[in-house]
Amino acid sequence: MIKRLTAIGGIYALSLLFLLWFLSSCSKEALVAGEDDDKPEATNPSSDLSSASAEAFLYGSNMGYYPGWSDQQLAELLIGNPTRNIAGAGVNSLRPAMYDHFVQRWGYDIRAGAFETYQQLGGKDHTMFLNGPSDAHREKTKYCDGMQSKTFANLYEPIWSSAGKVNPDNFYANYVYNVVKTYGPYVRYWEVWNEPDYTNNWSASQTWGKSDPNPCHLSNFAAPIQSYVRMLRITYEIVKQLDKDGLVCTGGLGYPGFLDAILRNTDNPEGGSTNADYPKKGGEWFDCLSYHVYPMYYLGSNPNSDAAAAAVINHKNDFQAVLDKYSYDGTTKPRKSFIVTETNIPRKAIGNYVGGNEVQRNFLIKAAIVAQKAGIRGLYVYCPAEGKPLSEVTNPYQAMGFYQNLTSGPYNATITPGGIAWRTVSNLLKNRQYDAATTAQLKLPSNIDGGAFYSAASGDYMYVLWAKTSGASETVSAQYSFPASFNIKTLTQIDWENKDTKVTNTISLTGSPVFIKL
Repeated sequence: MIKRLTAIGGIYALSLLFLLWFLSSCSKEALVAGEDDDKPEATNPSSDLSSASAEAFLYGSNMGYYPGWSDQQLAELLIGNPTRNIAGAGVNSLRPAMYDHFVQRWGYDIRAGAFETYQQLGGKDHTMFLNGPSDAHREKTKYCDGMQSKTFANLYEPIWSSAGKVNPDNFYANYVYNVVKTYGPYVRYWEVWNEPDYTNNWSASQTWGKSDPNPCHLSNFAAPIQSYVRMLRITYEIVKQLDKDGLVCTGGLGYPGFLDAILRNTDNPEGGSTNADYPKKGGEWFDCLSYHVYPMYYLGSNPNSDAAAAAVINHKNDFQAVLDKYSYDGTTKPRKSFIVTETNIPRKAIGNYVGGNEVQRNFLIKAAIVAQKAGIRGLYVYCPAEGKPLSEVTNPYQAMGFYQNLTSGPYNATITPGGIAWRTVSNLLKNRQYDAATTAQLKLPSNIDGGAFYSAASGDYMYVLWAKTSGASETVSAQYSFPASFNIKTLTQIDWENKDTKVTNTISLTGSPVFIKL
């Protein structure tokens, strides 16, 4: 069951060259240490590391608009810049938009310099969502009274005018071709639209598993599901032509029923049926399932960081169940990759929604750990900075961000506890892979969670452990000792602020995760 704040819109305006081009997800409100001589020799990593964990996990962030800050300066806050003594927030991958109406006005290469800066700072494998037709390229059809389609005109023009040459009369194809050609060296994940299944009619969304979504209920798209499958197909054909490493993703889905509609339809505008011109259904036109999850909507009487982290995985499992239904199970058909391109909980409790410094920072670390355990390739946190000073916050999205509200220009910014926690988990684990077999050897009791992370470079492990929270409290305690086979005498324990202490094999755990170096 997916619920969202119906007062929060997903409309993203853009009009100025260095301002709103990347106004992607950060508009929810507006619309808006040391080695130890006694450590045992490092064991060999298990041979069954998943393909997802074999790739570096992406500690991502969405981008956003902050007056007085350029894209590059915002990236410095997120990724860090040692030359300016900016520690950053541990981010290693960004999620900007590249709207058609922006590039039609300013040219396709207008942000090439920004992406080069991201790379120089250490950013990689970015996610970009493709969206926002210019007025001249927008479809004029109204699939329901008073609501013009928000997608592109001429989607059903041929994709290619000749072998390898995109058809300029297919506006979306031409746009995608030029964006991918320009930014392919920097972008790994190409999202088709942003939240195409966003709706103000939750009841209607519960029918999508059996009947196609009514365009009138798709506030961000306002067109038939077959048009969305068509966009997936166009993107897929172009990305595979230009960018051999690029992955085509769904656009931050929220509802498993919408995924079902994608998988059972072709791009045939006559009801999504299969024929010679439309031979494949939607599942053949994407590699990666991108989804959004805001755990505050799903916690009920259990508003704590463990339940919030579990909500991230529960959503993944719901989507995987739909993929399994259509045989994308890794046996009959290849499994899809997963990324989460928007998630967070607020730093302040608003109404009945969970919130607070401690629960947010605990959630961010736990979400990164359980995501890797579940084979998710990356989490993109919403968002760089909070929308208002905390005392003025009136909705939960305003209290999400790695930094406090930016009230002046570069580089005056105060990192939040959540930002520090994200920096710590990223700095300690970004070059490590989750190892399920070694995690099992920890023999964690039911009241403790965590994982083992292996470094191929140093040949050793980092362990992350915490006592599981319950109810509405982050206060909990538990004792843990490594099994005798680990031959532990002393170890280094690192907290969420990256402060380390020496401890014995008996570790006192709380709801705040700690990092253990043997």
